[in-house]
Amino acid sequence: MSRTYDFLKECGFYYLLTIDDEYPSGRPISKILEKDGALYFGTRAGKAMHQQLLKNNHVALIAFNKGRWLRLYANVAETQDITTREQYLSRIPQEIERFGNAANPALVVFELQVVKAAIHSPGDNVEVIFPEE
Repeated sequence: MSRTYDFLKECGFYYLLTIDDEYPSGRPISKILEKDGALYFGTRAGKAMHQQLLKNNHVALIAFNKGRWLRLYANVAETQDITTREQYLSRIPQEIERFGNAANPALVVFELQVVKAAIHSPGDNVEVIFPEE
């Protein structure tokens, strides 16, 4: 996932799309953690995004940078792993201010279980980065 993570970090922010009943719902996010080859993001318990992910764990993540864009499809799974939650907070200072510590039940951290990821360039050039071909 390093190439995906590197692309996302260069972008600064990206769009996470969830399903809200029968329609897509998108929002910009900018906080992501890479740990042991997996990607994680967080939200506040009870927010619309959290409720949508509880109902339907399929997401798309879209990012654009320097004329190229990343399209990623994944399922998400909430993690209770305290080490992952601590690392998420420690690498994202704004989240420490919001949640205080990793044991805060208001903090919800999800793992992106990537199904497919590709970088697209002008001229219909597509580089599949997951699964590796």
